Amino acid sequence: MKQKPALCLVKCETYDNKQVLDRMRALLKPLGGIKAFVKPGQQVALKINLLMGAAPEKCICTHPAIIRAVASLVREAGGKPFIADSPGAAIPYKTSSLNRTYQKSGLANLGVPLNTDTGYDHVSLPKNRIIKRVEVIKPLLNADVVINLPKVKTHSFMFLTCAVKNMFGMVPGFLKVGYHSKLKSPERFGAMLLDVLETRYPEITIIDGIRGMEGEGPSGGNPKDLGVMIAGKNPIAADYLVCRIIGFAPERIPYLSIAQKEGICPHDLSEIELFADEDIGAFETRFKPPATMIGASSGGFYQTLLKIFTPLLNYTFTLRPVVNSEKCVGCGACVKACPEGIIELKTNSRGKNTALIHPKNCIRCYCCHEMCPHKAIDLHKSLLYRMFIGN
Repeated sequence: MKQKPALCLVKCETYDNKQVLDRMRALLKPLGGIKAFVKPGQQVALKINLLMGAAPEKCICTHPAIIRAVASLVREAGGKPFIADSPGAAIPYKTSSLNRTYQKSGLANLGVPLNTDTGYDHVSLPKNRIIKRVEVIKPLLNADVVINLPKVKTHSFMFLTCAVKNMFGMVPGFLKVGYHSKLKSPERFGAMLLDVLETRYPEITIIDGIRGMEGEGPSGGNPKDLGVMIAGKNPIAADYLVCRIIGFAPERIPYLSIAQKEGICPHDLSEIELFADEDIGAFETRFKPPATMIGASSGGFYQTLLKIFTPLLNYTFTLRPVVNSEKCVGCGACVKACPEGIIELKTNSRGKNTALIHPKNCIRCYCCHEMCPHKAIDLHKSLLYRMFIGN
């Protein structure tokens, strides 16, 4: 990398509003404080993680305490903060859906304006990796400043969702489904995430790592205390640092692997200008990876089999989404999220509507698992998977 990216790291153990605000000031101080990024009168978009309407304790969305603290600092600098995001692929990008999602996520009473502009524009990418244009929601395109506010979570497809993946929320609603349909491999999808990031690069990224999600994220995993906040201008470097803290190999994350090959992601902590009160080891908390990551990194034998017998063994050694009929309420979120259109609602023998996945054309993107609000999509391991890779 040509220049060391500066990243700041502080401990913050709880979502107490006063503690978060105090620690946020300390976090941003080495970077010049919020005034280094926000000038009086500027419209400042707080680009949160608003995957779905979910209570803060579920650790699916950016916590309201983080948003409140950042909004307070923006106002101190004379800026005008507002919250903006397009939720996950199963949620239409329209005013009524946004308002319901805001309400369920505990954001309606924060005292911070909520974006309801559902317009979007196309942005061309002349120096593209994989896509030539991106649809981006207008409130982020038109904002003077964008502050990226992701949450630390695992992800069944990308293995990590944090600073870079959070910016995919710029793509409106159902249009996200098309990207999954066209870019079916993790490598191609990861390259697309880097392209999307460049359409509206945030002025600063502030990561909610007080409590994250491990296991089958980004919505079906388990909350995990981490007790940190991270800030910096470079979201790619920020994700690299997150990987080091939670015990993930950065080169295993598809978009970070591509970025490393391009020379825009660190290969070592020595390539980061790190501002932290304690040694990096004091912040480390190992996260349980998603089962998809365990299978994908299981070693040479597995990889050799994939090369020889793909696609047969590719499906055998990847997890298959299966509907848990006891948990399924027939809401249809998975139907809307599926890029291949292979999920439908059927009435079972008890007269209850449940989802049915036709596995033949499943591309293992796990959008159904990601967007199910009831954790009713399980990731099934085949017998061979359990024999060669484990449980």
